[in-house]
Amino acid sequence: MLIENQKCLYKANGDVFFEAGKDPGNNIIYVNWIGIQSLETAVMGGNYILSMLRDHPARGILNSNRELIGPWESAVNWLVNKWAPQAKMLGLKYYAHVLSPGIYGQRSFNLLRPHLEKQLEVSDHPDEDSATEWLENKLKVTGEV
Repeated sequence: MLIENQKCLYKANGDVFFEAGKDPGNNIIYVNWIGIQSLETAVMGGNYILSMLRDHPARGILNSNRELIGPWESAVNWLVNKWAPQAKMLGLKYYAHVLSPGIYGQRSFNLLRPHLEKQLEVSDHPDEDSATEWLENKLKVTGEV
């Protein structure tokens, strides 16, 4: 897939913790979280996603945790109360989540999911291919692709 305007965000030590971009052929933002996350990195990445939604509206997001290490529970409250309402207001409707290989990242998503489902249609996946397929099918059915 061709990702347009791909952006990386970096921690103070120079490590990449976040990648995001939009495929010009569809209505989906692709996000990849890398390494250990904190409330600070989640807010930085989440705010970048919101800026993408403002500049390049999209109905779906593929949020990949395949390269994530450890938990990110410290961000759940912010994601539920700040990020998700703004993302929904900006037109986001579908949230496909690629599960972390580690149990701590999966546990963090399990804490987020019931709250997120009150605002967006959520689906979890073992890999990016199945997440992309789910999003594309949702967008086709609604004519949003």
